[in-house]
Amino acid sequence: MHLRLLAAAFIAAAFCASVVMAQDKPDAKMPDAAKPTASEQQANDKPEPGKTYVPGIEQFMNVIQTEHTKLWFAAQAKNWDLAAYNLGEIKELLGDVQDLYPKFKSLPFADMTDAVVTGPIGELEKAVDAKDGKKFAAAYDNLVTACNGCHEGTQMGFVVIQRPTVNQFSNQNFARKKK
Repeated sequence: MHLRLLAAAFIAAAFCASVVMAQDKPDAKMPDAAKPTASEQQANDKPEPGKTYVPGIEQFMNVIQTEHTKLWFAAQAKNWDLAAYNLGEIKELLGDVQDLYPKFKSLPFADMTDAVVTGPIGELEKAVDAKDGKKFAAAYDNLVTACNGCHEGTQMGFVVIQRPTVNQFSNQNFARKKK
């Protein structure tokens, strides 16, 4: 009797182990009815709860630099709606950086960002609202100076921002869409 019970337990354990091993191997031969559907597999591929991706500061800064470049070309094309959009994206990204990284290299990064870029961004908003190219260029240069000042203050002075000289976004038309 004990032998039969032991044998049954061994068979059950072997069966469970084979099922677990088959799930770990995508090439395992499983009957079609046991295979997960594409949507079930996609649901299984989602990250575990609590494991979310948080971009590093450098990823945020790369996107900010992209929006900064697009802001310049939108204003040069006098597409003030697009310029306002790009400026809004910069503000949103900076807000995200401040929320996620209040400190950087033991420095009060959120406060530094606020102090350094709030004024120049306000100047840019006024210039964009006024559709004033000259005021825009001056405010843009002030933002460039502020960005570089922040880089210096965080020992990242080797990252030097400037006015864009070449439009690397050949797949985007910056001219204002005719209505």
